[in-house]
Amino acid sequence: MSKIYVKRYSIIDRLMHWSVALGFVLLSITGFVIFFQGSASLLNSNIGSFIRILHRIGAVLFIAAPILYLLFSKKRWAWSEAFKWDKSDIGWLKAAPKHYFIGGDGMPPQGKYNTGQKLYYLFALIGGLLLAVSGLALWFDWFAGKTNFIVLIIHDLSAVILVAFFFVHLYLTSIHPRERKSFEAMATGMMEEEYAKHHHERWYNEVKETDLVVIEENKNSSKIKPITSNNLSH
Repeated sequence: MSKIYVKRYSIIDRLMHWSVALGFVLLSITGFVIFFQGSASLLNSNIGSFIRILHRIGAVLFIAAPILYLLFSKKRWAWSEAFKWDKSDIGWLKAAPKHYFIGGDGMPPQGKYNTGQKLYYLFALIGGLLLAVSGLALWFDWFAGKTNFIVLIIHDLSAVILVAFFFVHLYLTSIHPRERKSFEAMATGMMEEEYAKHHHERWYNEVKETDLVVIEENKNSSKIKPITSNNLSH
């Protein structure tokens, strides 16, 4: 059996995404433990010290992965597409409630990132920067007194907002029946052609001449072949 896919994410894209995701999960779990137990009390136990170390490991992953991506990826600025808005985004916002909660089509054609993804990336960028900078300030004791307390509030609020958006992102990519294919794309780098046509039509039209592949699957293995005039069957 064979299926046609579109190449969507490179291995570098996926490594960056999953490194940030792992770092954020570590930060979230350990951060909430620290928040509810109190940082000072955790210093007095071996478990508490271990949790704080895990929190800092998560911070390094969360901060270092995007920086390394920007430094070394050939497509370092491709993500800027997520911050380009046009009239189709207004149409998406109007049609989204019905699409996600009731069902049916009517969504305007989208580029590589739909409006919902753009909103998520916008909040992730702003919230992530606030979380990272405030976290570094707390880690290295840049401030004291009232200023340090304000930084702590910014850090905690940023964390709560990002966790809320993370769960929305997780639901839409992993659980929602119409959107699960996007999770598979981030896992494998490939997006099913029909899903790409339906959810990212404008982007699909841009890349269909160069980035389509046929994946032939059997019980023991799978083979990936670029689309050519000989195997193009649609």
